[in-house]
Amino acid sequence: RRADFLVYMVLDTTTDEMMMIMRAYTARLSWLEGRFGILGAQSPRALLFEVVLVRRQLHVVSRRVRGSSRAVKKFIDDRDIASGLTAYLQDIIEHLDEVSDDCERLGGKCMALCEAYDRAVDKERDRRNRVNTEQVKKQEVRRAAQADRQNNILFLLAVVTTIFAPVQFLAGIYGMNFQHPDGTPSMPELVWHNGYSFFWALVLGYFVLCLMIAACVYMCLRRRQDKEDDFYVDGGAGGGDSPARENSSNGQLDLLDLLESGESKIGFIIEAPKYRDRQGSFSHA
Repeated sequence: RRADFLVYMVLDTTTDEMMMIMRAYTARLSWLEGRFGILGAQSPRALLFEVVLVRRQLHVVSRRVRGSSRAVKKFIDDRDIASGLTAYLQDIIEHLDEVSDDCERLGGKCMALCEAYDRAVDKERDRRNRVNTEQVKKQEVRRAAQADRQNNILFLLAVVTTIFAPVQFLAGIYGMNFQHPDGTPSMPELVWHNGYSFFWALVLGYFVLCLMIAACVYMCLRRRQDKEDDFYVDGGAGGGDSPARENSSNGQLDLLDLLESGESKIGFIIEAPKYRDRQGSFSHA
């Protein structure tokens, strides 16, 4: 065996080892891809660091492969060394090209895994933000409901206090035990024959008056709310009476009033002289 065959054996062995290394990288990246697919954003950061390390190592291997490929091509160009070994050296070139393609492919796979991990982390962050936002909204709604409940309770207490305050005032006044020197009460109402009945009649009449006032206020507020609801249901701000209709005075017919009342242009033109004769000239908006 000559020295050129020894060089071929060294290059062939090195190329075979590089191919074994590439198969190991392929198997490892497949395992990492499976772990990322299972864990997603919950994947440990160590897996991402390993992917980054694999990418750097593949970059080093790719540079070594390109250097070996250039050396083998120089051997092929040298007639003294390549005599009788051209086919073998060409086989090594093909294997090195295959290793170089695998390096590029696996490098792209490493990039895809990093991007997939980043997207998964972003999605998980967005999901957590949505969950936190929903929780904050629920808490705000709960606080608003509690505030409304407290306001309603305070309003009820204020109304009850307002209603019973005059009665308590009367009870406090007539509950005082002022007397004359002869022992008779200082208040003439206390010696009335039917004073107690008069007091309760006054209290009951006051309660009935309060109920009537409350009913009137409730009906007025309810009627106002119904009008507002009808106003918005009919078309909001545009569903009410037009300004032209409100500004028309002295029985004059407004052009916009006719158009809004559903009259067609032809009917308006035909009926216009009648309105002009009866109402006078038109008022323009």
